[in-house]
Amino acid sequence: CRMCFEEQSTLELLTELTEELERRKQLLTVSGQPNIDRYNEATGEDLPRYIFACDEIAEVLDKTGLSIDQKEVVRKIESKLSMIARQGRAFGIHLILATQRPDANILSGQIKNNINCRICGRADMVLSQIILDNTSAAELIPKDTSGRFLLHDGTVFQAYWFDDEGGW
Repeated sequence: CRMCFEEQSTLELLTELTEELERRKQLLTVSGQPNIDRYNEATGEDLPRYIFACDEIAEVLDKTGLSIDQKEVVRKIESKLSMIARQGRAFGIHLILATQRPDANILSGQIKNNINCRICGRADMVLSQIILDNTSAAELIPKDTSGRFLLHDGTVFQAYWFDDEGGW
């Protein structure tokens, strides 16, 4: 596990992950296997899965007020995320991207369209439309309900409450 708190270290980590993606692409091509699971079965190897998780992706990708150099770093981060979103699942490299501020301009269409699981909490019709491409979250989650979420497939689920003091 590595934690990144600055754009440059985030870019370095994503560069490593995209290089690993390319390495795995070659391994699977040479072995004739379509995905990591089939590759591991066929070769007896155990290529691990990698997960890049980011809480507040909007803060990472927001270019507001940045210098030209800083904007270029953010553009590169977005490009690496886009590559992983498009190709990563087959090669065992996955993204979990979360934000408190879903905005139509935060995630590029290429990233958003390649995220195969979306989850939305309590939201108005506009935010529900941005996140799920429909207004179901606004319709199915009451405003006075905490910790209830809606999956992209219409499944509603209730999260557990964890007290900061260690209790439930």
